[in-house]
Amino acid sequence: LHDCIADLAMSAASQMAAAVPWRAVGLGALMLISGVGNFMSFWAMGQKISGYPMMLLYTYNGMYALVFLFLLVSRELFATIRMARLNPEVTVISAKAIGQGGEKAGALGAHAGTLDPLPVRLCGNRKQHRFYLVMGLATGLSLELQQLANGKVNPDMQSILYQLYLPFTAMVSSLYLRKRFGKWEILGGVLVLGGAIAVVVPAGVTEGNRLVWAFVYGLGALPLAMACVLQEEVFRQVDQTSVLQMSFWSTFYGILFNIATLPIAMIPNMVYEDGPVFPHGASFATLMEHQADGFRCLFGRQPLPHGCSPGAWLPVVECALSYGVNVYACMALVREVSAVTAVLLGSLLVPGTAVASAVPALLGLFGIGASQVMPVTWYVILGGLLCVSGIIAYHGDAFFGSAKTKAKGASCGDNDGNEDTDAGTSCSESSQESVQV
Repeated sequence: LHDCIADLAMSAASQMAAAVPWRAVGLGALMLISGVGNFMSFWAMGQKISGYPMMLLYTYNGMYALVFLFLLVSRELFATIRMARLNPEVTVISAKAIGQGGEKAGALGAHAGTLDPLPVRLCGNRKQHRFYLVMGLATGLSLELQQLANGKVNPDMQSILYQLYLPFTAMVSSLYLRKRFGKWEILGGVLVLGGAIAVVVPAGVTEGNRLVWAFVYGLGALPLAMACVLQEEVFRQVDQTSVLQMSFWSTFYGILFNIATLPIAMIPNMVYEDGPVFPHGASFATLMEHQADGFRCLFGRQPLPHGCSPGAWLPVVECALSYGVNVYACMALVREVSAVTAVLLGSLLVPGTAVASAVPALLGLFGIGASQVMPVTWYVILGGLLCVSGIIAYHGDAFFGSAKTKAKGASCGDNDGNEDTDAGTSCSESSQESVQV
């Protein structure tokens, strides 16, 4: 009996270690670090350039989108040149690919090093572009709704409402991808959701809220969840889908949406940042002049416009860089595991930001003074522990279910027990997600 228990413990430990996908852990850590950096730089950006929220929304998104485009074009051009040098017939084959159905064969799997035509590897085919278009519009709508609700909802309440991202993602995954969630997944989601809320609620969330706009802000998490699930669907169909390609095009369409909806700001008291931007409304000419003032502030043109401080470009660039890394890491994590798991790990950003705000050295990197240091409280620690416990519990089948059953069957010869399965696995999931977190 003692040997059986020892073998069971050893086998369970090895199974648990093998069940951890370290690539996903690394991407999750990168997403968390870049998310904290984005929060810090976003706050610093608001201190340097105030009153231009709509301009900043499409500007810092556009900055990292340009970086994605440069990396995507460079990668594909170098791959094409390399292939042409190794095999001169490649260019001929690629040219014939379109006429012989190569565009369909490339489908969602166009990536560096394939024989697909360069435009397909840069842009994808029509089906792929439809996915990117919907993702971009959904993300742009989410950002737009949250931007419009900003200033009308308590910032701490915003943090709580944003946690609807997790249940919305689970709901859309269940409806669209036909995923089934078992007891461990449900328990893990509840713990993570409770942990994120526990970090914020004791600080006070009841003041400064307008019910309608609180509803609008919370609803903004739904299209974001839809975009995240669509990412998983694209990766599910073909595992060679380029993260760079998806990142650029979905961001590009989101930016176009935000620019197209700029006239909404002309409505009186619609857009806030430390008060209404246009309390009495604005004409289109006034709106364009306001956008131009924002860019004059960004480039430091003298005299600086109202609400602008010298050096405003630095936190904007920092915000764009950190947010771009966060977007890329999140999409790569969706490809590595699933949309729900990526959002689950993203919930660690709430306690992570609270902890980072207590470190003066980190705040100093973003030009935030020591007076803004927030001490780590008991509810921040509690929230962090709940979030980590929830992430572990979400994958309880991988850690505590199948490992024990397999070990028991292998060590003690008991083959009569039912082996636990991953209830969160969908019948439509791709084989690339055979590794569980």
